[in-house]
Amino acid sequence: MQRLWVNEVSRIFGDRLINEDDTKWFTDIVLEMLSRSFRSSLEFDDIFGERKVIFSDILKIDAAVRLYEEVKDVPKLLKVLNNYLEEYNISSSVKMNLVFFEDAILHLIKILRALRQPRGNIMLIGVGGSGKQSLLKLGSYIYGMEFKQIEIVKGYGVANFREFVKEMMFTSGVAGTPIAFTMTDSQIL
Repeated sequence: MQRLWVNEVSRIFGDRLINEDDTKWFTDIVLEMLSRSFRSSLEFDDIFGERKVIFSDILKIDAAVRLYEEVKDVPKLLKVLNNYLEEYNISSSVKMNLVFFEDAILHLIKILRALRQPRGNIMLIGVGGSGKQSLLKLGSYIYGMEFKQIEIVKGYGVANFREFVKEMMFTSGVAGTPIAFTMTDSQIL
């Protein structure tokens, strides 16, 4: 229960922090609340150290009831992610060569958490070419969502965008196909 609480407050509040001072303040508050409210003896290294708290439903995604559970076996998680990546590459004409290092895994788990929420959304901020869209594509594939992105061509305008949105609304609302929609900062203009 304590580790789930840490995961959720980290996703809701901690992921929005932008500098080390704020992150330090956040971890101190979390540890204080664990001690005071949960009477927990968990230390910093138990939840934010080498073995971070990770919750997901990815290990048993095909189960009748998808449980949001703690991922304790990171090698098993890595194997599952590599299997999904291999399946994606087989089914897609555009292959992705991803390396699942610790930050990539944690970002993918965060993306999956956002995608599993009703009307979930996430803002991915970072340097171009760092893998944000690739992780989102893989995450949408894992959950069986249709990945949609605007294709900007010469003469693309508001009318084209409205038609694109109308098509997405029909696909998701009428046809019932879940959609993962992404738009980059350059497409906003």
